[in-house]
Amino acid sequence: MSHLRTLSLLAMLGLLLGGCTTLGPKYAPETNVPTNRAAVYLYRPGSLGAALSPNVVANGVVLAPLPVHGYFVYDAAPGELTLTQHTEATTSVTLDVKTGETYYVKGSMGMGFFVGHPHLVIVSKDVAESEIKDCKLVPGTIPSAETVAAGPPTPAGQTPPVAAGTKSQ
Repeated sequence: MSHLRTLSLLAMLGLLLGGCTTLGPKYAPETNVPTNRAAVYLYRPGSLGAALSPNVVANGVVLAPLPVHGYFVYDAAPGELTLTQHTEATTSVTLDVKTGETYYVKGSMGMGFFVGHPHLVIVSKDVAESEIKDCKLVPGTIPSAETVAAGPPTPAGQTPPVAAGTKSQ
């Protein structure tokens, strides 16, 4: 019986640790934002739903996963930017991005029926700076604003849509 209990505990520990993500250095303000862009900080300070790291998507393009205690910075082009996360539920926020500005979007996870429900909320600089300080950088390369503006890749075998006002060949 003791052997079965030990195996059960090890299995549960493995499931818990399986949701952990290796993160980079502790939060530091971005200093290299291009002059024709805005900095959009996305961060997740809470620990509810630690096994889930839903991707943040902009204009149909995956930016990065957003794990517990993680953050990343997206250098956004000016204009409307809709950020989305999806599990069994979908959440989104829309920003009217202005060049040279800084925006903060907080991610969290709420209870769901089968899996946690993500929540994205635009927060003030004061709120963000008090919460993001304990977050660590999500490793990886964030797509450029040009990649996001181009939209999601066209699946193999499909023709990309023709822009309005242009003729197809």
